[in-house]
Amino acid sequence: MQKSRVDDFLDALTDVGGPGGRACPQMLWDMSARFFADNGFDKLIYIDAQPGTHTGTHPGDKSGELTMLTTLQPEWVIRYRDCGYAQIDPFFSICCTSFTPVSTGVAYADSHKKWLSQAQMTLISEAAEFGINAGFSSTIRRAGPQGVAGWNIGSSLSRAEVDALRADRGHMLRLAARHAHDVLRRAHLVARAKSLSPRETECLALLAQGQRTKDIARALDLSSAAVELYLRNARSKLGATTREQAVAIGFAQGLL
Repeated sequence: MQKSRVDDFLDALTDVGGPGGRACPQMLWDMSARFFADNGFDKLIYIDAQPGTHTGTHPGDKSGELTMLTTLQPEWVIRYRDCGYAQIDPFFSICCTSFTPVSTGVAYADSHKKWLSQAQMTLISEAAEFGINAGFSSTIRRAGPQGVAGWNIGSSLSRAEVDALRADRGHMLRLAARHAHDVLRRAHLVARAKSLSPRETECLALLAQGQRTKDIARALDLSSAAVELYLRNARSKLGATTREQAVAIGFAQGLL
């Protein structure tokens, strides 16, 4: 892969999805999908699971948010969610426990058979029916208390063809995946921030001023329980794990 082609993609993502950009997540995803497809990887799955999401490596209370973007047919996403595959997906339990790329897809299943359960082998086989034959992982955030994020950079090509592509341009593709994650994450945060209700914004603004829950409740003529609910909703929409982080994101996005 010519370096200039990667640079062009990274520059384009930054232009439309950087701090001053106004791109929606779907536009950024479409740009990323075209780039990877042009380089032989036409079966992408991108996952960003926030803390609390019920995955196989870190079972939570199911209060987290799972963002899945993919070039596979919508039927695959529906099946993945209906079958609760996030709880057994080897992408979480094998690929995302390390930043080292792991071969993925049915073409490599035999290499991982000793680590895979029958249910996981079934998941991989079903994914193959939707076109994922061979690929590799690119971990962005290792599985743990802070959630997990990463890419299954898959292809309908043969194992030999994918091995050759990885040898030629694997590092550049992982760099592209890292950058695409950053702009996608930022775009999702902006989109969620815009959905804050007036009450959620008011509670967050007063919190930023150093007021405690009971003070906010008194100022807005609300119960403390209502304030807690508004702040929890604001934190969730902003993708924050703490109130302090929600305030920081609020300032960064110009909400406060």
